[in-house]
Amino acid sequence: MVDNLLDAVHQLIRLAQIVGIPVLSCLFALGFILLLTAGKNPIRKRRGMIFIIVFGIGTFLIAYVPAIIHSFAGEAPGQTSSGHSVEQLVDSAMPVGSIIFSALKYIAIPITGTMFYIGIFVRLMAGKNPGRKRLGIGLTMFSPLTMGVVLLIPLLLPKL
Repeated sequence: MVDNLLDAVHQLIRLAQIVGIPVLSCLFALGFILLLTAGKNPIRKRRGMIFIIVFGIGTFLIAYVPAIIHSFAGEAPGQTSSGHSVEQLVDSAMPVGSIIFSALKYIAIPITGTMFYIGIFVRLMAGKNPGRKRLGIGLTMFSPLTMGVVLLIPLLLPKL
């Protein structure tokens, strides 16, 4: 009974790592985008900062805490049990991370392109309003940066 419970807990931790890391890192990237595009809006700045802090820490906790606990309190790997149903469930959820990242890439390409053109439009229509000029320049400058972040996260995440 205890072995089955430990196997279920291990598979639950594995499922949380397979699905949780991509989801939390996407929310971390969303917080980064919110913070970069907030301008002088304190509510968006606060939301972006909270997203960055909470989901950044959450990503690292899900990735590293089970490994740290296992290295200090874990035992040698035992023989696999016959309960394959939980393992099959977790293995079937494994492609979710790559699906999320490819969907994020396909969504981010038109959004960042649109953000670039809106930045140019806002900059050209600003007239003598310096706040609008800064907003247009910021949107134009940070759209390639956000695209780079979206494209680099799937490449950097396996190296964590």
